[in-house]
Formats: sequence, C-alpha cells, structure tokens
Amino acid sequence: MVVLQRTDLGRNRLLYFLTIVLAMASIVTAASLYAQSSGIMRAVLLISAGVGVVAIILCLIQLYAFPNRSHVLLVHRGDEMIVAANALHEGFKLRFLRDVLSDSISVLSDEERARWKFLEADGYFPALCIRNPKKVFVLRLCTMIFDDVFAVDASNRWEHHDCASTSEPSFANADMPPLKTWQNSRPTES
Repeated sequence: MVVLQRTDLGRNRLLYFLTIVLAMASIVTAASLYAQSSGIMRAVLLISAGVGVVAIILCLIQLYAFPNRSHVLLVHRGDEMIVAANALHEGFKLRFLRDVLSDSISVLSDEERARWKFLEADGYFPALCIRNPKKVFVLRLCTMIFDDVFAVDASNRWEHHDCASTSEPSFANADMPPLKTWQNSRPTES
C-alpha cells in the first residue's frame, strides 16, 4: 500500500485535471485536422485522439477513486476516550495509534459497541477505547495522521483541528462535524 502525503494528493488532483484538458485539446485538434490530412497524418491523428481518450478515462477513474479526507472523532469522557474514524479503511492509522498507545488501549466491549452504534448512521465507526488518556498527546498524534480531528469533552465542547495542509494546525475551531444523531443519542458519562 502506498501512503501519499497530503500535498502530493493535491498536486496529483491538479495533474489529473491538466491531463484531461490536454487530452481534450488533442482530441479536438485531431478531429479538426482529420479531413484535410494525408493518409499517414490521419493515422497519427487517430493515435493521438485514442491516447487522449485513454488518458481521459484513466484520469476520471483516478479522480473517482481519489481518497476522501480522513476524519476522526475523539470523545473524551472522564477516564476514557473513544476514537471513531470515518472510514473502515483507516486501519493502518488506527494500528499506528494502537501501537503507540499500547498500554492504554482496551478493546471495545459489546456493550460499548452498542452504546456507540449511533455514530455509524453518520459514517463514523468506533474503533479504540483509550483508558486514562493524555488528551494533548492523543490529539497531537491524531493531527499527525488524520485530515480532520474533532474532539468533544463531557460538557459537549467541540474542537475541530483541520490538518489537511499541515500536521501542526495553529488553532482549533469550535466546529462540530455534520452529525445528525449526536444530540439525541450521545451516551452519558458512566
């Protein structure tokens, strides 16, 4: 598996769009010059147009498969913190957290999974439970590996760290992710 840096992903997206523009230009040029060209030139124009079509198809596939921003919710409740990611394919990032915080990590019990099941309706999957976390340390680790980090404490105060361009955001916003089920289903402190 290849893990690209965030800046590389932005550059790749720009290159895909530029490739599509260049391929469209080659197709239009080939179509406009085809009628008045000689036999050999027609073959070159057909090959150029074919390469343009293939390039457009490949770029559209790459743009469709382009990775989404990775989000993580850190729900801090007293002496434990629940980590929920927005995609199941974030396993390598969660394994990294598990390896670094190995002494503090515990497996979510069936009761805990049932308690946090409501997050799945919004696309977040509870993955880890950290016992006696150091919030600043866990937050710092998460800002290094996820694009958006949302942290909430027991008094329902939200912090949003946008880490898409840098792993060291200078400030946090009080933004909440678009959660439809949070207000009605939020587990109480136990």
